[in-house]
Amino acid sequence: MVEIVRYLLGGWLADWLIYLIAYIIVTTILLIVAPLTMMMQVWFERRAVARMQDRLGPNRVGPAGLLQSIADGVKMFTKEDIVPRAADRWVHLLAPVIAVAPVMFMLAVIPWGRGVVPATINVSVLFVVAVSSVSAVGLMMAGWGSNNKFALLGAMRAVAQMVSYEIPAVMALVGVVLLTGTMSMAVYPELQSGIPIMGDTLSKYGVPDLGLGWFIFTPVGFVGFILFYIAVLAEGERTPFDIPEADSEIVAGYMTEYSGMKFAVFYLGQFVLNYALSMIAAIAFLGGWQGPGVGLLVATGEPFLVFLGSALSVLYLMIKAWFLFFVMIWLRGAFPRLRVDQLMGFAWKFLLPMALVNIFSIAIWVSILNWGSAQGLWFLDDLELWMRQLIAFVVTALINGLAYYGLLQLNARPKGLTGADLAEEQAFGTIGLPQR
Repeated sequence: MVEIVRYLLGGWLADWLIYLIAYIIVTTILLIVAPLTMMMQVWFERRAVARMQDRLGPNRVGPAGLLQSIADGVKMFTKEDIVPRAADRWVHLLAPVIAVAPVMFMLAVIPWGRGVVPATINVSVLFVVAVSSVSAVGLMMAGWGSNNKFALLGAMRAVAQMVSYEIPAVMALVGVVLLTGTMSMAVYPELQSGIPIMGDTLSKYGVPDLGLGWFIFTPVGFVGFILFYIAVLAEGERTPFDIPEADSEIVAGYMTEYSGMKFAVFYLGQFVLNYALSMIAAIAFLGGWQGPGVGLLVATGEPFLVFLGSALSVLYLMIKAWFLFFVMIWLRGAFPRLRVDQLMGFAWKFLLPMALVNIFSIAIWVSILNWGSAQGLWFLDDLELWMRQLIAFVVTALINGLAYYGLLQLNARPKGLTGADLAEEQAFGTIGLPQR
């Protein structure tokens, strides 16, 4: 955007003003795209869940109900803003703002396509991890500032859930950093060109760049994607991890005392966060904007074909992100909500150990690909890179498979215990005591 503004106004304005105008334009575009994306997501989810449950969903306002979200937005604008008398008014007001602002910052460093990056920084992964954790502060402020026990309980659940599932999510991204050697998300799609498993190592043999060398086609990438996506479901409070908003237990969680646009801002942040995390999952593990045709069009060097390749790259990323969002909807229509103890136990007893094992597997993968006799692996010196990749594939698949099986056995239900015994143990810790 800076180059475009400089090309149009470079002869008239100073450099600092050009940068200012460019950043204002990019910020305005992001602030427009986020609400529009949220409205499309709400409509899509309501229609998709309705179809799964043999209903019609919104179908009155606009063709196929497409304008229903706009009607809901108008209603939110006109609803009265009610603040409880005993609430902390400033904390109650600032909570939705603090919950949404980090999500908008995340969108700024995500590569939306080939060469389409609002803000390029070399540590975008670190930036996303640091900024995303700030949302928990806004949720806690909402629960505390409302002066409502149900809201406070929902806020405590939300913070505990986000803190617990941020760890395996960060571990999964650390694995990608170790695999690529960089923290810049803009580079990740470029490293996932070529063909599945082999990447672009066979290009010298005439194999075309299909844009399918995604990390998910490797054992370490597949495990990392599953871990990250499950953590994304918890971070975005999606089913079966929607415990902070459990209406059957705590009314609406931390949003209980919110109405009007404040309530809508919370939902805006939640849906945009789900979409942003889906984009990050697609970029880190599903090739990002890579896909068949992008590399071939760009390789021609023709300006028009390069532009088509860039446009196609944006389309590929949108398709992948929307597909991952559809899977979230699919899970909502298929699975019930977990209990709090199941939620926490799954994060600490299964996801975290599996993430640590996967980091070890990625270290083995990188070692097999890059080490040789200098590190004691003399038998790898004469092997081609594609042969090293096959060896790394088999070794890491065995490590992760054995770790998965071992964790299943460790977390299996004790033999001879009924559901009533387990419920009693969870409530009173009585397993192992003499039977009555």
